Amino acid sequence: MSTILRRIPALLAIGCILAASGASVASARMSGPQVFRATEALSYVIGSKRAIGYFQSVAGQCQLTLMITEAVDPDVAQAPSAARISFGMAPGQSMSLGSVEGESMVATCGAGGETLEIKRSALIRS
Repeated sequence: MSTILRRIPALLAIGCILAASGASVASARMSGPQVFRATEALSYVIGSKRAIGYFQSVAGQCQLTLMITEAVDPDVAQAPSAARISFGMAPGQSMSLGSVEGESMVATCGAGGETLEIKRSALIRS
């Protein structure tokens, strides 16, 4: 199966997330870790940024692709173009994405590259 055909479900899901307004923001602000399987779309608001993407299991590793843009209300304004980042992680390896507002997400590749766990944190202000 060609690479583009394998990515169609994830690309369609990402398009649906970008088209939706309230549902994607609500899911992005859920607390607690979330576990994703390959090609499941993920969407998170991290401070003033939005990270939308998916991962694929490739040779026992997690190949994570994220599009990062400004978090804007799609009913009010169109988001500027996004930057895309794609990288591989071995099982147990993590990556962190943070905002200047102090919010962050940590993605950890699961056993055999079959799952990806996302944990969110926010800066605790005193």
